[in-house]
Amino acid sequence: MKTTALHRAALWAAISSLPLVGAPPGPDPQIPEGGGAPGAYPNTSVTAVNVQARGSDTFDGRVDVAGFDGQGPVAWSVNRYNRGDIALRLAPADPVAALGSIGLGFTEFADTAVSLAANQAWRPHPARGVVIPTIRRNGPITWPDGEGAFFPAIAISESSSGPGYSMVDGSYGNGNLDINTGRMGGGGSSGESNFDFSATWFPYDQGWLGGEVGTPVIGDPNGILADGTARWTGAGNHAGGLSAGLVQWLDVPSGSLAFGGHAALRLPGVNTLEDGMLFVTSSDGSSDVNIAGVAPREDGSAWLVTIREASSTDATTLADAGQSEFQFVYVPFDAERLVGGHIVGATGAKRKAAGEFGITRTATGTYELTLAGKTGADGTLLLQAADLESGTPEPLATRAVLSYAYADGKFVIQARKATGPGQAPLADVNFYVAWVDFTAPLAPPAGPALRTVDAVLVNGDFVTAREAGVAAHATLPEALAVTVDFQNVGGFTDPITGQFATAAVVGRFYDTATLAPTSDPFIIVGSPSGDITKTDVKFNPVTSQYVVVANGRNYTAGGFHTPLMAIVNPAASACPRIVKAWVHDPDTDSNYDDLAVAVSSANGNFLLAGEKAAAGEGESTVGSLYDSAGNRLTPPATRLDLLQSIGDEDDPDVVYLPGRNAFLYISNTDNSNGSTGTLGNRIVGSLVDTTPGPGGVLVVRTEQELSDGLPAGRAEGHPHAIENPFNGQLITAYDAGNNTAAGELAYFNLGTAPEFTFTAAGPEIPYLAGTDGNPFRHQHPQLEADPVSGTIVVGMNVVGSDIGLPAAYAVVILGPDGTPLPSQVSHHFVADAPGGISNSVSYQRLSYSSPSQAYLVAFNTGPGFTYLASFQVTSRHLASGEVPNLAVSASAGGVTLSWPADAAGVQLQRNDVLSATGWTSVTDTPTVEEGLNKVTLDAAGAAGYFRLARP
Repeated sequence: MKTTALHRAALWAAISSLPLVGAPPGPDPQIPEGGGAPGAYPNTSVTAVNVQARGSDTFDGRVDVAGFDGQGPVAWSVNRYNRGDIALRLAPADPVAALGSIGLGFTEFADTAVSLAANQAWRPHPARGVVIPTIRRNGPITWPDGEGAFFPAIAISESSSGPGYSMVDGSYGNGNLDINTGRMGGGGSSGESNFDFSATWFPYDQGWLGGEVGTPVIGDPNGILADGTARWTGAGNHAGGLSAGLVQWLDVPSGSLAFGGHAALRLPGVNTLEDGMLFVTSSDGSSDVNIAGVAPREDGSAWLVTIREASSTDATTLADAGQSEFQFVYVPFDAERLVGGHIVGATGAKRKAAGEFGITRTATGTYELTLAGKTGADGTLLLQAADLESGTPEPLATRAVLSYAYADGKFVIQARKATGPGQAPLADVNFYVAWVDFTAPLAPPAGPALRTVDAVLVNGDFVTAREAGVAAHATLPEALAVTVDFQNVGGFTDPITGQFATAAVVGRFYDTATLAPTSDPFIIVGSPSGDITKTDVKFNPVTSQYVVVANGRNYTAGGFHTPLMAIVNPAASACPRIVKAWVHDPDTDSNYDDLAVAVSSANGNFLLAGEKAAAGEGESTVGSLYDSAGNRLTPPATRLDLLQSIGDEDDPDVVYLPGRNAFLYISNTDNSNGSTGTLGNRIVGSLVDTTPGPGGVLVVRTEQELSDGLPAGRAEGHPHAIENPFNGQLITAYDAGNNTAAGELAYFNLGTAPEFTFTAAGPEIPYLAGTDGNPFRHQHPQLEADPVSGTIVVGMNVVGSDIGLPAAYAVVILGPDGTPLPSQVSHHFVADAPGGISNSVSYQRLSYSSPSQAYLVAFNTGPGFTYLASFQVTSRHLASGEVPNLAVSASAGGVTLSWPADAAGVQLQRNDVLSATGWTSVTDTPTVEEGLNKVTLDAAGAAGYFRLARP
């Protein structure tokens, strides 16, 4: 059993007045015998390299990689190359020695020795960033090899035979980035060729949005995805907060259901004409490279991405489905140090631009760009044709290919379209251009960056499921996911009655870091005769157990609906999995409906709240208090809806407020049943004591309003609330009623005992501000906090978008003050929800895993699939903070708190409650071990909340 002190220290030790949060660390390199470690993990900066690659008087498998014409700020290496395939690696441990693999003349290089300096580097991985190549030599290009003149084309491949260290798990081996260099228009002995190029790395951890889109789904064997559904090339091969459904493969011709080569890409809240640029590259990896063009739609709603064979001379012949893979990165116009923009091809004018540069159209398809004080060796250009192709039956992105060369103080850019072998006339085309400096490259605007673990299927071992819940263990990387097997395909027996269950709440344990299941599915509660709905699950840190509630419909002898409850042991427990399962109100003579449960981390007591039918008013809201062992302490149905007892209050929720050691009951006043209450669709709440009052009563404080009622007449519904761990305010999220495109955040101070008067702490702020299905509809928002990254998230279901956004689970990231952080997108799409998420609260849940520092999301889709996904947040606005993170670990009889020993001038502080005031210094002198200051406290001394701060 974990003590309260251990739990509170573990959960809140990382809270600081301003946490230091940077990019996540890389994996530990798994160094083979005789090898060496790579350099620093390259996830904090854009970096680029100019590669000199040439042909000779013989056309064979060789290439002359003569050297680098500039690189940085992170070093590169080349460790495997032949004609048309050049393997690039990042951050070699010894950049100077790594240059020994190039400048060897016209050759084919394939030294895989672990001792080779060029191999002791990181392999750029699509789960950690995007590489965009650029052609650095204008055509026609002629080598004295008898193949004739050609015009260059370029792409990338993820099937390199060059070695290096994986950026995902640190393993040493082959794979990932090759640069593929080819020729436009066909001809010659091969589609491969050699020429100068550059490559630019955009790491997601820095905040860049991008991904590697896989081939369209054709014939899903599981029957979940329709033909043409988009997917990533592999799990996690994208920036966190972007789901694959933001890409939509379009059939060409329209209505033909022939998918491949043409897609639309949307970013939530982004106007593709006014907000930024999209750079893409084919990542198919074939020797005859593919080219990718983009075109922002005229209404700014999306970019078209069209992929063709480089050898093709036909605008309407697209790459087939099997070759339709591409990488993309979004560069917003407000990116830091951005120099570049959207150029009008016909005139050379800057349609939208940032930074200081000159550009002039000097002839058809030819443009001269100047940068004061910069040469071709100081950086590279990103180039992307960004226009519609003229003369096609339906809109397709351009097939133009761009290249550049630096000469006489100017960057000469060319745009060409192939018409045949060795033929690619110049053509005017709108395009994007961005300068990447080797010393101070562009950076994304300040805002949150996410890492996502893609959704896993919870109910894979049984056919159908409904509803979803998840609760994370406080001190172990474990979570319990629950769902309802409403047909009991698993053949479970009800643990309460011992009878065969007609429906069952099924649980499964997961590793919160990887989302790998750590148990088989098991029944928690079942119904021998009726259905089960309205699940909820919370972790009890006092007992290290889980509390599960659900509504057993037609469960009692009289056929009434009543809550079913259970206590579940953690996965590693040697005791039986189900500690206790019982019926909450077996003698009820009226029906319960929506349910919620909250657990006190101070004493382990838990509060059950639920809707309950009440004579003459439809529904009331009632509560009942239990101790940590599941013994009921108060009557089964004490009224909670005291403010408007004659009206109908529904959609109740309860949360625990650690700073006040009280439960918060929250609901909306719903007059939909024809009642005559004084409040219509307003958010209300009250505090409930965590211990019974005299005579064993449930102590319910005065119910008060928790919203502003504005605009007048608009519904306020389905609330959820959280105590802000950084300033002690109550944040409430609520929607604008059923299936709406609007939602608000309200901020309140709760005052002191015994009145706990609610007072507004500031104006309400929208987390979703739309109309009808623009951008999407939603219901039942959820809130959760991460004390390490200093963020709070608002989670929501995405359904019914009228502008093409996919059904998904999405979040808005809030800072420590509880207000939305500036972001490149309006909403971060954590995971797609094929078939859509129901609007009921029980179909989506949010939890935070402190050991894994990750938010967990459980959701259920219309076709009956329950998923679990997770994401971490790195907030760049906190990266320049003044104090480091505080780590916590268990020790004999207590806990050890640790922080970097070189963090000068910081103090360890504690508080009895989670509050913005009342912090005192811990006087224990830290020991120094392995570069860390460490303070070990016994269980009594650890009974509080801890942070690092500067006095």
